[in-house]
Amino acid sequence: MTLENSTKEAKGFTGFQIKLLALIFMLLDHIHYFFEFTGKIPVAFSWIGRLAGEMFLFTMIEGYIHTSNRKKYFKRIYLMSIFMSLVKYIIQFYQPFQRGDGFCPENGIFSTFVILIIIFKGIDYIKEKKIFKGIGLILSPFIISYAIAIVFQLLILPFTSIDTANIIYIIITSFLPHPFMVEGGIYVILTGLILYIFHENRKLQFISFGIFILAWMIGMPLVYIRPISLKLMFTDYYEWMAIFALIPMFLYNGEKGKSMKKLFYIFYPAHVYILYGLSILLYSLRY
Repeated sequence: MTLENSTKEAKGFTGFQIKLLALIFMLLDHIHYFFEFTGKIPVAFSWIGRLAGEMFLFTMIEGYIHTSNRKKYFKRIYLMSIFMSLVKYIIQFYQPFQRGDGFCPENGIFSTFVILIIIFKGIDYIKEKKIFKGIGLILSPFIISYAIAIVFQLLILPFTSIDTANIIYIIITSFLPHPFMVEGGIYVILTGLILYIFHENRKLQFISFGIFILAWMIGMPLVYIRPISLKLMFTDYYEWMAIFALIPMFLYNGEKGKSMKKLFYIFYPAHVYILYGLSILLYSLRY
């Protein structure tokens, strides 16, 4: 390989650089999320933040595809999802941990990643001609979640106090995340599926991703019977800005880049709880 060819291959963003950009965009988004009550943080911070989730999805999928140990990869994400889910529910159910206006953080993208990786494995089984095993694994997060809901309603809630039922609910849903209750819900799950299914064909991946984002932008206001206007596109329905995540995806050069696997696992929960703590302090000083 010549030096010239090596230089050409190195052009663009590495996976690490995309993840680092996503961390910066996410930080801006969460500054608006936690301090919006002040009226001082521009909504543009969240516009930029719309790119972060898709960029993390993209790098997570690349990590899943190229990791040498998928079980260990899944285990790291799963353990982080349990930790953040437990903290989230403790804050929601224990009032002293809540901000003065009742605000509680909903952050927990690791739980969404857990569901996606399970579905990815099911898709892999189908590609290996293990059809029933693959379909079963793809449907398992939905089937288990609804089975738990039925058991909870019939066997737990009628025979326990509300406080005890809440504790049981916290534990169960922290270990077995519900697809419709995780961060981003079905929107992020569908986006992740599109990026994974077409990852071997970049052009088709980008086209299908763009079409889905725009279709979602049009569809959601219709669901809520609310007409789309230019103003609403920048105030209430700005998820469409995630389409600009195609730019760093397109510039991805296929290289992993620096190996700092612990960076995201530490930064994500740390910045959420630090920002949340600061927002509690600021709210108490203002009100």
